[in-house]
Amino acid sequence: MEDEAAAKRRRLEHHRGLGGASGLSSFHMEDLPEEIQPLVLSLLSLKEAARTSIVSRNWRMLWTHHPNLCFDGTKNRSNDDEDYVKIERAKFIKTVNSIVQQHSGIGLNKFSIRCSLENKSSCHLDRWIRFATAARAKIININLWSKKYIGEPIKNFYHFPLEALGAQDGPFIQALFLANVSIKPHSDMCGFTKLRRLLSHSVHIIGDLPGLLLNCCSLEDLEVVECLGVTDLNIPHQLDKLRHLLIYHMRVQMVEFHVTGLIHFEYKGDVIPIQLHGCSKLEKASIKFKKDNKELGHAFTAIPSISTVKVLNMCADMDAYHPVWLPQGHTAARSPAFMFTNLRHLTCEITILAKDPNRHSDLLQLAHYLAIAPQLETLQLNMLYDSDSRHRCCWEGEVTGEGVSCMRRRLGNLKTVYMSGFRCYRARVELLCGILEMAGPALGLVTLEPKVTLECARVLNMFIPFSEIRQWARVASERFGKAIAVVRPRRSFPAVNQGEPSCTPAAA
Repeated sequence: MEDEAAAKRRRLEHHRGLGGASGLSSFHMEDLPEEIQPLVLSLLSLKEAARTSIVSRNWRMLWTHHPNLCFDGTKNRSNDDEDYVKIERAKFIKTVNSIVQQHSGIGLNKFSIRCSLENKSSCHLDRWIRFATAARAKIININLWSKKYIGEPIKNFYHFPLEALGAQDGPFIQALFLANVSIKPHSDMCGFTKLRRLLSHSVHIIGDLPGLLLNCCSLEDLEVVECLGVTDLNIPHQLDKLRHLLIYHMRVQMVEFHVTGLIHFEYKGDVIPIQLHGCSKLEKASIKFKKDNKELGHAFTAIPSISTVKVLNMCADMDAYHPVWLPQGHTAARSPAFMFTNLRHLTCEITILAKDPNRHSDLLQLAHYLAIAPQLETLQLNMLYDSDSRHRCCWEGEVTGEGVSCMRRRLGNLKTVYMSGFRCYRARVELLCGILEMAGPALGLVTLEPKVTLECARVLNMFIPFSEIRQWARVASERFGKAIAVVRPRRSFPAVNQGEPSCTPAAA
């Protein structure tokens, strides 16, 4: 005990020696090196840093070195970033002007504006952007948020001056987020050689986007969402460092990139030619084609370069209002010439427009693509028939297996299967039975959730025939020797019978 007390006394004397005769209380924030002070301030939000000015006279101006200036003047918008200062719209311009005028402009890391501003406010925006570029902010985020319907064009865009980012001595911008503005890019622009992230949402692009990207030799993350003014996304030069590419709702005729280091690709939009050259490192892809896609197989075959992925998220809408149940009906879907040799995790979201789901075999196209994914470990299938609220009849006929005869390869690595929106319609029963038959001993549990988890009308989850589905699962479990659990719908989505447990496993 005496040794421990002596050690405490020595530590206290050491700290007093550092702090002077008055001890630790003599330590001041301004005693830290100038390059350390912003790091300490960055641990606080701007509002918290400003409050420190009342602690002492010496701290009054410390907040003016805060590295993140983030202002949000939108209403009914949740803040996922604590750095943002919420400001009433009526006071937005006055407050931002005041803070910008007092800030030192030294060590600025991030400058962000979220607000719906009128065109007459463009002079203030110009002033703020000049400040951010003069301070060499590494991250600039300008989102002139505006209420609009999805797909509705924004009128009277504010023109964001890209030239200002190259006006300083040497490049400095590392991340640029633009939303609801216009830009005029061209190939002579400098100042983008350090840019790592470029996110453009609802941006009116007037000019040469490929020319701008030519100068972005460090670009790792590119998002292009609902932008106007671009007819083709044809980037002829290589973006060797690009890791993530996202293209959503672009009115373009084709997409072509040379991306040797691409790891994650996301696309949502029309069925168009998409070519990704040299992306042998691609690990994850998310593909969703709009409702004009009538064949599930096209979602797998349209982009051959995704065959190397380990994780694939596939969304497709299928129009199947014409009855087609023929033993060979689904064979029109041709398997691709390649194999998904690396695929481990597959998630499919499938919406089928059908009058009678028991008379359609379109879903069985999926069996072709499961058959060419020999390393598949997890399968998640989320389904929705728009007739779910009108057809509650389970398939009571014989399961012939003709619909999945293409699955000749065993799914020996398959470990888990989850299906939501599962009602015992014929195609779903045929598909699941084929999976159970071809799965090896690694398959631990099959989970069936009758509730539709995709975005849908509430009526689709009313009066689910839970007892019939559970009875079918019990029979299938005994037939194939696999454990099958059926998730009971919540009370807000009533099933036909009540009083059952929330998740009922069927005995193997």
